[in-house]
Amino acid sequence: MAHSNARLRFIDQFLARFNSVFSNTQMSALRGLVYGMFFDYKRLSLSAIARRTNIHYQKLQYFFSDSSWNINKLNDVRLGILQNQSTTRATPNGVFALDDTGCPKPYAHKTEGAQFQYCGSLGRKENCNVAVASCFVSNTKHFPINFKSYIPVQGQPPENFKSKPDLAKELITEAVAKNIPFSAIVFDAWYTSSEMIEFIASKNLVFVAETKINRSIYFAHPKTKQQSYMRAEEIIPLIKQFYAHRLKHVEILQENGKVKHLFTYTIKSKLKDCSTPLQIFFIFDKWSDTDEKDVHVLITNNPAMSVKTAVDTYLLRWGIEESFRELKDNFCFDQYQVHGQEQIQRHWIISFLVWSLTYWIKQNACLSKILQDSPASLGQCKEAIAALIIIDSTCLLSKNKAIAETLKIKSQRLIQRLEN
Repeated sequence: MAHSNARLRFIDQFLARFNSVFSNTQMSALRGLVYGMFFDYKRLSLSAIARRTNIHYQKLQYFFSDSSWNINKLNDVRLGILQNQSTTRATPNGVFALDDTGCPKPYAHKTEGAQFQYCGSLGRKENCNVAVASCFVSNTKHFPINFKSYIPVQGQPPENFKSKPDLAKELITEAVAKNIPFSAIVFDAWYTSSEMIEFIASKNLVFVAETKINRSIYFAHPKTKQQSYMRAEEIIPLIKQFYAHRLKHVEILQENGKVKHLFTYTIKSKLKDCSTPLQIFFIFDKWSDTDEKDVHVLITNNPAMSVKTAVDTYLLRWGIEESFRELKDNFCFDQYQVHGQEQIQRHWIISFLVWSLTYWIKQNACLSKILQDSPASLGQCKEAIAALIIIDSTCLLSKNKAIAETLKIKSQRLIQRLEN
C-alpha cells in the first residue's frame, strides 16, 4: 500500500501549478487521486484508490460528486504547463488531430449519455459513452488537447443537439482561441462533411482528411471529356485504365522502419454540395500491412500542397489513436463507475491530467538522475513512478531493495536511504 505521505518532488512541483483551480482541501483530494492513478487495479474505483493511498473514501467521493471545480480551468492550466516548455509544447510543424473514442459500458444502463452506438475501440456498436477529442501530434510529440462528450438522441434531435462534427468545430474554435499552433487539421472520413470543410476554410485554416469512396467528385471522363460528378469508386478504375502512366510514387516510413512505396494520382476539383476548391489525392495502396483498404482518397484545401506532404501530414493522425490507447491502457480513461455526465467528464480530465504529468516527467527526463535507464514509453514511465511512490511511502521497506534493483536506481541519496 502506498501511504498518503509519499512525496515525489517532480509530482508535487507539477501539481502545485493547480493551486489557482482548487482549494487546499480539494488539492489534497486531487493529490491522492493523482498518486493513486499511477497504480494498476483489477477494477478501478474510488474505494480502490482510497485503500491504495490511505485517503478517506468520502473525501474522494465528495471531490468527484459535490465539490465545486471547473474542468475547463483545470484543462487550461494543464495545457499552459505543456505549452510553457519546449520539450512538451505544440509547434507549427505538428497537426491538430480530431477523432472520437468510445468507452464501452455494456452493463451500465443508468450511465448518463451511454447508449447503443458505434464504439471505435471495439469496431462495432455497443452501449458506450463517446468523447470527441483533439490532440496535438508531430513526429516527436503528441498530447491530448481537449474533449467534448457526445450525447446521442433517439428520434428527432432537439434544437440544442450537437453532432460529432458540431463538437469537433467547437474544439477547433477553442484551440485557435488558445493560440495552439499547428500546420493543419487532420481527421478521418467520418468527419469529412461539406459543412466541416467549409467551416475550416472560413477560418482560413488548412486541413488534410480522408474521404469515403462513395463521395461524388467533379471529374472529366477520360474518353468523352464530359465533366460531371462521379463517385470516387467510379473514378478509381478510370484512373487505372487511362492514366496509369501518369501515376507518381511517394515513400512513407512505416512503424517497423521499412519504407513503403505508394502510387498516387492528383487532381484539382471539388466535392458535390461543397463550394471549397480542393486538391484530391488518390492513393493506390494500403497504409500498412494491417490496413483493410487498398485505395485511399485524401483531400486538402491547400492548393500548393504536394502529395508527399499531404500523405505525411495525414498519417500523423495516428498519433491521436496512440493517445487514446495510452489513456485507456495506462491511465484508466474508460475505467469509471460514476454515472452522471459531470462526474464522467471529471474522470476524463483527471485521466488527461495524469497522462500529461507522466508525459511531462518523461519529456523533461525527470527520472534520469534517479534511474540508470530512462523509461522509453509512457507505460514504462508510469510503472517506474509507481515503484518510486512505494519506496517513498516508507512502507514495505523489506521489499524496497528488490524494487530498487528492478528499477536500477543510481541516485546515491535514495540508495543510502534504502540501506538505513
